[in-house]
Amino acid sequence: MTVMSPVARRLLKRKEFKKYIKKCIRGDIEWKDKKLSPMKSALRIILRKEQNETCVYCQRLITIERRNTQEDIEHYLDKSKPHYRKYTFSPINLVLSCHTCNFVKSTKDIGGPTLRGGGYVSLQSRDFRWPHPYIDDIEKCIVKLRGPVYEIVPGSGKEVESENMIEDLRLNDIANIESREAYLKSRNFKIMDIVSDFVSSNNNSVRLRTKRLIEESRAIQKEIY
Repeated sequence: MTVMSPVARRLLKRKEFKKYIKKCIRGDIEWKDKKLSPMKSALRIILRKEQNETCVYCQRLITIERRNTQEDIEHYLDKSKPHYRKYTFSPINLVLSCHTCNFVKSTKDIGGPTLRGGGYVSLQSRDFRWPHPYIDDIEKCIVKLRGPVYEIVPGSGKEVESENMIEDLRLNDIANIESREAYLKSRNFKIMDIVSDFVSSNNNSVRLRTKRLIEESRAIQKEIY
């Protein structure tokens, strides 16, 4: 994954968002406060495009129809920890993850001793337990095989961090793999039913949705077949 585009950085500096961002960092409002909703909605759109609609951790497709329940704006360094609160709105600390990875990661502390100190330290310090989605290229550290099954890429220089991430997120847990495969197969069958109903429509919006569903189906097939 490449470094976040300037678009996201400019978004977080917009005047209409900055005052609420400052309030959240001070602790006057929480991350879930509705005043932050417009900013988060805009950020989601940017992150979906940046990440090609996949989870930054497990590299799996976040399906179109279940975005609201299956994706989260994720803080790489957990915002609930006092020593990381100052990074809550740092662009390099914001990613999009599937709900499963976010749930399993929970409040794990994946920053090292330097970042846990009292002062402000650049996130470029590379003091992390896992590969970093913007500083490192996760796909060159961890390869996702069909199933999916995850393996460490030898020679990446991030073998220890990659092993930590696979183990901490239970990416190769058999129950998770089987559940994911069953869901994707069910989703693919549903897509085919919807597309078959839409195929003869001349409505432009329906045709656009059909195209997106076909693209999603191809992505699903690539993952599990």
